[in-house]
Amino acid sequence: MSQVIFSRVFSFLVMSCFSLSVVAATDSSYTHNDLSENTVINIPGALSLSGTTIKKRFFFNVYRLSHFMEKPKGDFPTKDSLITFILNANTQQRIELEFLRNVTREQIEEALMQGIEQNNADSDLSKIKQDIQRLSSGFQDEVEKHSTLTLSRLSKKKLNVFFNNTLVVETENQALADALWSIWFGKDPIVNTEDLVQNILVN
Repeated sequence: MSQVIFSRVFSFLVMSCFSLSVVAATDSSYTHNDLSENTVINIPGALSLSGTTIKKRFFFNVYRLSHFMEKPKGDFPTKDSLITFILNANTQQRIELEFLRNVTREQIEEALMQGIEQNNADSDLSKIKQDIQRLSSGFQDEVEKHSTLTLSRLSKKKLNVFFNNTLVVETENQALADALWSIWFGKDPIVNTEDLVQNILVN
């Protein structure tokens, strides 16, 4: 296999296995903080780790994903009932991703939309696509291995996004937050949701 063909195949595999979320914007729905301001992450610490999993594609580890949430009151008899709560409750949650490969901004944007489309097949996603494009336009062109991305959902509407512990986006765009959460907790999630909720189910 020639070097050119291998490079193209490698790029396709990385792009197709990716799904996560990132960063800045320019309209009134968003507040974009310049990275040079170094606004350090400040997320409430009273959230419990519900679980961790690794997104893989063939033999590639793409990223490590951890989900945190306020420990819900009451019991959830099944995984599905807990996931329904995660998607619909007005409660604080946090998703943390650690990249296990170097990736590009364009790969992230395409993977985000693929994950959203996979879990919202019957929805008009034209506005969400514009939102994702605005977010990714403020992200670094090259994202290095071990970089971190944190999505902090302070309520059903309010979403803060951090890159390497620095605040890059604040928004109250609930449709965008719901779409991003659907990537990992929707009808056809791209990771093992059992791993993402096992701590809450067990305890």
